[in-house]
Amino acid sequence: MSRDNTNNFTALDVGENKRLAIEFVHLAHYAMAGKTADATLLSRRVLRSLAKQHPDLSEEIRQAVASAPDAGPARTISALPVDLDSRMELVTRDPHPEVGVAPIWPESVGEELNAIIRERKQIGTLLAEGLLPTRSLLLFGPPGVGKTLSARWLARQIQLPLLTLNLASVMSSYLGRTGTNIRTVIDHAQREPCVLLLDEFDSVAKRRDDATELGELKRLVTVLLQSIDTWSPSGLLIAATNHPELLDPAVWRRFERVIEFPLPTAPQIKQAIANEWRIEVDARPVDLLGDMLVGQSFGEVERDMGRLRKDAVLDGIGPDEALTRYALRIKDRLSREGLMSLARHLETLGYSQRKVSELTGIARDTLRRTELAQTRKRGRDGEA
Repeated sequence: MSRDNTNNFTALDVGENKRLAIEFVHLAHYAMAGKTADATLLSRRVLRSLAKQHPDLSEEIRQAVASAPDAGPARTISALPVDLDSRMELVTRDPHPEVGVAPIWPESVGEELNAIIRERKQIGTLLAEGLLPTRSLLLFGPPGVGKTLSARWLARQIQLPLLTLNLASVMSSYLGRTGTNIRTVIDHAQREPCVLLLDEFDSVAKRRDDATELGELKRLVTVLLQSIDTWSPSGLLIAATNHPELLDPAVWRRFERVIEFPLPTAPQIKQAIANEWRIEVDARPVDLLGDMLVGQSFGEVERDMGRLRKDAVLDGIGPDEALTRYALRIKDRLSREGLMSLARHLETLGYSQRKVSELTGIARDTLRRTELAQTRKRGRDGEA
């Protein structure tokens, strides 16, 4: 072996030893904290790595892995942590998260979330190769695009309780108390397999160079970063923010997966409206509104549709009429072509051309010419 090859081998060997040393530190952390299940998971990973480095120990390692239990002893669920002054609970706990409707996501978001579920369902395969499932996830995007819903959906899919940080009770006016509350929440979440959601993450993980923040909150960022690195493989830490620009730069590197949630597209808005009203997505008013509401979030669409449904019940009208009325109220958002499409839709509902002209602002002559052109086109198509 040449000197260069020897040096390369030594560098690789040192790098591998350092990685194993770090994993042993994490293993000691889990063991001394009484987290048997987590220590077992990490032990399997470390032993697999050792087997590759030391084939002569393969039989002993095989026996050690075979003797390990599939899971640690059942953990008791302790009372939720509270703020010492207000006595308000610092987290809410939902043991069986429910999701009312099937979430609508861009393909890129769906692929990332489904990959996490796949890892959890095949965790044994990963452990056999010395790998761990995703333990930390950062979601960012504007309000109302499905970040919190995704956390609930993930918890439901991987069958873990959902703990959600109660920011109002965590943020204390007493110097040093906010940091203590955050540490208490993290320690509590690490005692049982769960999904911990840190919503509005930018409130507790701001940039450490922000001159307006107290030193205590800056130290809190360091605590959060350390917690992300050592998070339990039997649980999942999810942070969500509407203001990614406020996050400390080091935060981005710590999370294993970072997913951006964009505003919904027109087809996604149409699907959301159709789901809300339980009608076909190709219904004309749905098609119109999908284009008109581009730029709004799912949350805003859901809010408006909720109001419309209540109005429809009280007025005794169906979805078609209710959605058409709404389209007329916001018709200023339509292009000229969109207005013509709305006008044709009103005509199919039985509105006179005079009424359609009043509602849309399109001249009656234009409506007549358009109707005549469509009649001629249908005639040509029929002859063909």
